[in-house]
Formats: sequence, structure tokens, C-alpha cells
Amino acid sequence: MYCLNATTSFVLKLLLCAVGLAACRPESKPTFTDTKAVSKEYATTFKFRPGALVIVEDYEKMSDASDNTPPKAIRELRDEATIGKILALAAALPDEGQIMKKMANVPLLRTTLMYADDTIFFDYYNASVKTPRTSFYANPPQEEKALYELLQSLVK
Repeated sequence: MYCLNATTSFVLKLLLCAVGLAACRPESKPTFTDTKAVSKEYATTFKFRPGALVIVEDYEKMSDASDNTPPKAIRELRDEATIGKILALAAALPDEGQIMKKMANVPLLRTTLMYADDTIFFDYYNASVKTPRTSFYANPPQEEKALYELLQSLVK
């Protein structure tokens, strides 16, 4: 009987020790693709093909995207339904706007699409999307705002 109790006691102590170690293990932070280190080009069209890993980065100001300052928020997307919504809203946007804007150091929301053979991105400057033809909309389509709100909700 003593042998059974000693063995049971040892097993319980071992289990408690294992649970304690697991609870004390430092929490691992998710890792994200460093889009600054990846060769990429600005989108030539808003008609994106499916099959991309999508990364949304929210920068305090546009200069942060080109220096070593990390984004204030980042989200890597693999969910096909969410990516499908992004692609559908983007596809509804015209590739050319009507006006040019002079930018100060405004907030920047960058969306990067990483394909196996290519990496492209597009940017929102102060909630206005820069079109592939480097202009902005004089009368923004409703999809511009809807896409911005969706992307913002993903990094909040």
C-alpha cells in the first residue's frame, strides 16, 4: 500500500511540476513578415489576383514606412474570406484618380500582397488611397472608404 501511495504521490508531484513549468513559460509573441526587407513594387492596378498573403501595417506617419520605425500596428492575413473582401473592394476602385495631393507627414496605412512570385503594395495616406497611376480621387468612390474601414478594423 505504501508503494502505491509513494508512486501516486510522485506522479502527482511530477504532474504539478510540469503544469507549473508550462504556466511559467514566457508567452511567445507572433512573428510577422518584415515587409521593409522584401523587394516590392507599388500596385499597377487594383485588380489583384487571389492567392496572396496580405499584410496590413498602420504607421503613425508616412516617413516611418521608409525608415527603421516599426508600424504602430500590423496584421498578417491568411483567411480567404477576409482577403476576398479586400480584393473585391479593391477591384471596384478605378486605377486612376483625378487630382494630385501634396502630402505632409500624414498617417499611412500600407497593404502588402505577397505572392510566391511577386510582392506588391498600395497605400492610404490620411484615409485617401493613392491610385496605381499616382493620383487621388476628386470624388472618392464609396469602396475607397469601405476598404479603408475594413483594413483599419483589422489592425485595431
